[in-house]
Amino acid sequence: AFGFLYAAQSTHAKETDAGYPTGIGIRNALLFLAIICAMGFFFTFLTPETKGRSLEEITGENDDE
Repeated sequence: AFGFLYAAQSTHAKETDAGYPTGIGIRNALLFLAIICAMGFFFTFLTPETKGRSLEEITGENDDE
């Protein structure tokens, strides 16, 4: 949360608090958050279902049996 607030600071030096560098702005911070959420969404739904198989069955380690 602190990192998000730090990054969301204004991009203009006159609008930031004294002693803090300028940030990337609230728009860019929310855009970055949206991209991360979209990546998580696609990762969740594109990861294949294991359908009750064990790790060994999926990787083919027991093919010699």
